[in-house]
Amino acid sequence: MSSKVPPSPPVASLRAAGYRATPQRLAILHVLETSDRPLTAGEILSRMADNRSGVPTIYRNLQQFAEQGWIESIIGTDLTMRFVRCCSTKHHHHIQCEHCGRMVELEGCGVLETLKALASRSGFDVTRHQIQLFGLCKDCQGRA
Repeated sequence: MSSKVPPSPPVASLRAAGYRATPQRLAILHVLETSDRPLTAGEILSRMADNRSGVPTIYRNLQQFAEQGWIESIIGTDLTMRFVRCCSTKHHHHIQCEHCGRMVELEGCGVLETLKALASRSGFDVTRHQIQLFGLCKDCQGRA
């Protein structure tokens, strides 16, 4: 498991990707970096210090960030799309506490061989996959 370490500096990442480091973009990244759980676009907006952005602007930036691999969209058990800031630049998965919502990145995969076998049997060429794991974090295990 990987711990939540600060990703590369947002300003440098934005500029390297050809984006301006606007206050809205920096605020979105800051909100996601300081959250230990995935957030909806509305939750991101409500946590931004300066709420001058509209929801369409939030979504547009989230889409750009996802294309860069800085964040991932996560569909929760309630079928609501949320976003999480990813620290790893390599392929990884997430595990989320079913009680408190805390999410942790898990480096590595471990299912690639199984996916290759499934692809071979199905005739598909698997181009990507996303696995979400759910359980109880250490704190919530103690409360159960």
